[in-house]
Amino acid sequence: MTPELEFKGDFDASAKSMLVPGAWFIGFACVACRDKFALLDDPTGSGNIRLGGNATLRVTCPHCGDTRTYAAGQMLAFQAATGRSSAKTLGKREPQPSGL
Repeated sequence: MTPELEFKGDFDASAKSMLVPGAWFIGFACVACRDKFALLDDPTGSGNIRLGGNATLRVTCPHCGDTRTYAAGQMLAFQAATGRSSAKTLGKREPQPSGL
């Protein structure tokens, strides 16, 4: 059974300042620059997680400075290749319908 993480509500969020290379994170692909940035650690440590909910999150991309509002359905799990906050990725898992 794949673990699920559901987000509800409206939030002002902050991107993580540093990432651990090889670790898995949950975040977004910036609409403006397409670089990925993390909001939180992936609790599974594997990227094998369903993300969902009806939340909106307003966040600033740490790479390009663009501030946008993202839907929880746009979240993705990705593995960081570097320690930068706007990480190059080793792998990513696209959101899966959570059925929540």
